Amino acid sequence: MGKQVFSTTVLVSFVFFLSHGINAIGSKDMAFIESVCKKTHDYKLCVTCLKSNPRSFNADVKGLALIMMEAMQSKVDGILKVISRLRNNTSDPDMQSCLDDACHEEYANITPFIQFAIEHLQSNSLDFALLGVDDAYLGIQACEECTPPKSSMTPINTYFVSLLKITEDILRILMK
Repeated sequence: MGKQVFSTTVLVSFVFFLSHGINAIGSKDMAFIESVCKKTHDYKLCVTCLKSNPRSFNADVKGLALIMMEAMQSKVDGILKVISRLRNNTSDPDMQSCLDDACHEEYANITPFIQFAIEHLQSNSLDFALLGVDDAYLGIQACEECTPPKSSMTPINTYFVSLLKITEDILRILMK
């Protein structure tokens, strides 16, 4: 009976230690993510994006920048589908042209810019990584400029610009 009580006590102690150790690590990693996100222009969106990717909790600043770039890339495909749907649902030829020539084309061109940025981030060429993110931003501006104010594209463009700015902010942290 003495051995069973001892074994149970050791087991309970181990589980307690393990669970508190994991919580402490999670809190520390979350604090790191929050400290990085506080240095960006949109703290809430930054934390939300990074928390949604489990790799963030073990990442350094460079890893967080990579995760943000991957988040942007994953959003592009969905945005292209929305643009196609908007284009098919409008009868305004000017809006169709804008959605095709500016929005769809520019969002489709973002992929190579993000890939360029990722490659240069991974090789520690941070100025070029930043350049890739900046080039992606120019495409969004072209889309926003051709659509009417408060169009269906405005919140999409605003959201994507926020992702770009957060990524730029994290890259600038790395450059210090």
